[in-house]
Amino acid sequence: MVCIHFYLKLNFRRILLSKIKFFHPISFIFFIFLKFVRLTNKWEYYNYDIPQGYWNKKKPFIWVHWHGQSLMLPDSWDYKRQDLFALVSRHGDGNFIGSVLSHFGIKLVRGAGNPKKLGVKEKGGAMALRSMLRVLKSGHSVCLTADQPPGPGKISGFGVITLARISGVPIIPVAASTSRRYELSNWDKFSINLPFGRGSVVWGEPIFIDSRASKREIEEKRQLLEKKLLETFEDSKDKVDNK
Repeated sequence: MVCIHFYLKLNFRRILLSKIKFFHPISFIFFIFLKFVRLTNKWEYYNYDIPQGYWNKKKPFIWVHWHGQSLMLPDSWDYKRQDLFALVSRHGDGNFIGSVLSHFGIKLVRGAGNPKKLGVKEKGGAMALRSMLRVLKSGHSVCLTADQPPGPGKISGFGVITLARISGVPIIPVAASTSRRYELSNWDKFSINLPFGRGSVVWGEPIFIDSRASKREIEEKRQLLEKKLLETFEDSKDKVDNK
């Protein structure tokens, strides 16, 4: 993971990001690494009955997490029960991320890279919003991050709230952590999970947004989502660090 991170920062980055065909071998190797980390950690799941309830009833929800804690989450989904669609950037890095996610069986929705732009001002964001609404209406869930580059990290934008308000579908926060990990010093403090340790996945309670919510109520829900994401994030770390 560290090698790939620095590799993308070299002068070859622009070439790699512009030619998706180069991504497939690298993304597959990265996918194998993630599966290896997953298999070599001892995992515990908390509040797993929450997503199971939606899967059993075949009801969609909006799966939300922080940008920097995402590597171990794809294997937490039950793909046999429900398809999952992920929002990825239309720009270069999104090609690599999308290629990795595709190996897990996650379907892609292309959109703008900043949740503040989601369905509001940017053409790409509006297209992504419409696409995700169609996915949710068809009975499938979507996955996206509450914070987006260039940051600030762990500050929720309004994109997730907008999607939940229009669709009537609840938001469910989730976080995953491992006892052995390396955190980068970038904007989202990206966590690189390592093998041979303990892992935890923590699901939060659903958050519903009324379609007639006022601006004040929307801001309150945004703050609530941010609070719940921080709680699940800290909880996931505590459960592996304090054992």
